[in-house]
Amino acid sequence: MLEHVAMRGAQLRSLLRAVADKAARDGVGATLKRSAAIAAARLSGRSPQPRTSGGFDAEFGTDTQEIVPLWRLDIDSPFRAQGVRYEASDPEVVRKTLDSLPIRHEDFTFVDLGSGKGRTLLVASEYPFRRVLGVEFSPELCDIARENFRRYVGPRVRCADVMSVCADAADWPPPRGNLVFFLFNPFGKDVFERVIAGLASSLGEEDRTVYLIYCNAVHAGLLDACGFLERLALPVPAAIYRHVPATL
Repeated sequence: MLEHVAMRGAQLRSLLRAVADKAARDGVGATLKRSAAIAAARLSGRSPQPRTSGGFDAEFGTDTQEIVPLWRLDIDSPFRAQGVRYEASDPEVVRKTLDSLPIRHEDFTFVDLGSGKGRTLLVASEYPFRRVLGVEFSPELCDIARENFRRYVGPRVRCADVMSVCADAADWPPPRGNLVFFLFNPFGKDVFERVIAGLASSLGEEDRTVYLIYCNAVHAGLLDACGFLERLALPVPAAIYRHVPATL
């Protein structure tokens, strides 16, 4: 009995920390609004409505839809508190955004920071990128993503080199060559600042073309102020930034 009470207490403390972290990242108002919607749904006997379509998994036999809070995952990282729960991106939003980029996909590597179960990576594999890479600090989510890669086959896949790297985005060095980054509000301000600093350092070693797609752009001000990215005015539901080498 005492062990059960202690376990429930630990779960409650973890949940409260997660709520506090989300409020710090997304604002108290947005956090309370979402929490109230979830509570109302549960009181009425309904499941909270996800923000993305569940038809994707039904069509392809993948496991990407379920929202996963961080307290359910075993994550060994000093930046765990800066993380955000796993929530899949809307595939149509990803496609619309990638279609809007004025690039030749074969010349770019696609990188999703905070890639979770890999839905965005699967959608990106429909384009002929040089490579498609995900960076995720949860080993459990990485394993699920790799199984999803195995299931997502057929003529729609135009990039066969798809990989989920179990690493912390705060310390992960960007690969060489032209890059398209994708971020769906994956972490808090402190980690974002480290990611921007790492990208700046990488560009100092090898200047190349970089696009950065930022959905739910809570910390867009950091990118606006970084000095090496310009924000593009494209008709898509995301903030899109670009860095072009000075020689181009």
